[in-house]
Amino acid sequence: QELDSIHIHSDTLMITGKPENRIIRGFYHSKMYKSDMNGKCDSIHINEKTGLTQMIGKPVVWSGNSQMTGDSIHLINDRKTEKMDTLKVFYNAFMIQKDSIEGYNQVKGKKMTAYFTDNKMSRMNVEGNGQSIFILTDEETNDKIGLNYTECTDLILYFKNNKLDMINYKIKPNSITTPYKDLEEKNRYLKGFNWRGSEQPKSKEDIFIE
Repeated sequence: QELDSIHIHSDTLMITGKPENRIIRGFYHSKMYKSDMNGKCDSIHINEKTGLTQMIGKPVVWSGNSQMTGDSIHLINDRKTEKMDTLKVFYNAFMIQKDSIEGYNQVKGKKMTAYFTDNKMSRMNVEGNGQSIFILTDEETNDKIGLNYTECTDLILYFKNNKLDMINYKIKPNSITTPYKDLEEKNRYLKGFNWRGSEQPKSKEDIFIE
């Protein structure tokens, strides 16, 4: 792309159409690297005219310190600026944000829609069967002091510099906070938790690693 190079690797790549209507298809073991976002899936389909990238087959996308997974993921670019506009995760949507103290903030739901400003995530809407786990820390010492678990049908997350800043729980949230020292290991993670950081391509050379 003219404003920010995107690198894609698959077992098979197929490119069709004239430049203004180009379609790129990648089949099997597809990886994508971009300076501010990277991902992995079984197959990828890119429509350069519409700016829509579809990822299917155990897709995972990393943006900043956030990891997003689901049954399928759609990335939508603004065609005028070629910057990331929207990311949609369909079914079994799960976001994990690794913090600086080796903990994991987590959100899951049926569907997630993340909105970007200048290629940084600014807001995320979670729809259907929303659940979240967030680690509470001491502002002075940065020590873990508790863990908050909340169930809520829908919720909205707001970010600053790719880090979670505020959460708006909608429709009668049910919340429990437990002192961190009293937590059992199994209660530190939502069902389906799977941090895949070891698979993340962190450079364009990494997309060639099996």
